[in-house]
Amino acid sequence: MKTESWNIEGKSAASAVGVLKAVCKRIPDAAVVLGSGVNVLMDLHDPVALPFEEVFGIAPTIAGHAGSMVIGRLKEDKDSPLVAVLRGRFHLYEGHDWPVVTLPARVLIEWGVPKLFLTNAAGGLNKTFHVGDLMVLTGYRDFLNPKLKETGLVPALMSETENCANDLTASLLEIGKKLTAADKSFVPMQQGTYAACLGPSYETMAEIEMLRRLQADAVGMSTVPELLTTAGTHTQSAAISVVTNVWKEDEPMGGHEEVLEASKQASLRLDKLFHAILTAL
Repeated sequence: MKTESWNIEGKSAASAVGVLKAVCKRIPDAAVVLGSGVNVLMDLHDPVALPFEEVFGIAPTIAGHAGSMVIGRLKEDKDSPLVAVLRGRFHLYEGHDWPVVTLPARVLIEWGVPKLFLTNAAGGLNKTFHVGDLMVLTGYRDFLNPKLKETGLVPALMSETENCANDLTASLLEIGKKLTAADKSFVPMQQGTYAACLGPSYETMAEIEMLRRLQADAVGMSTVPELLTTAGTHTQSAAISVVTNVWKEDEPMGGHEEVLEASKQASLRLDKLFHAILTAL
């Protein structure tokens, strides 16, 4: 579905922030963007839910993306961290342009939200990964940027992995280790490089082999636009991939339904992780 079919006229970051300030007098301490099928932080206190259409003038068109922003406190205490949870995102493969895909991130920046946690459902390229693993992004490779329409993929293939590790990613990994030590059912977290491709089709085995040779550990169709948008701003961001399948030569590839099911199972551990790190803010 094309962007033009939605009522987004005048929906700049400033106008969206105006909508949010009208219903929320306090700037959230953090925001969390949820990828396909990821459901966490369902128990926020005194939540206020706003449909994406009301805030951004547009809604996601992909299954597993509810298209709402829920703002609430992590705990009942009035001084508890305030969190904005974006249940869905926009993708280039939906027919949206770069300004629309990056609009939520730009809104959060202009609103003054200091921490942004991004999640996505990703295919595992690293053969040591397992379905349901959580991978903290320490680097990424950008194969979906619109500028590649002009330059072709060669510059992206020749470039080095972009480092995105920061204090926030270090905190995620440290808290993950503590959760594993305290609860053996909390599978140790992974870390690695995420390859962002345009989609919407999944990768062929030849493309998977290429990405592995480029030392990518997981592949998806989002997240990098938000990381690029927040880079150098006062909003610090970190990202986590939910590994929903692992590409292996002798196993069939799953489809979007399998992705949603794997995301559902991993969400239980991801919810524990977010409660822990948000409490520590």
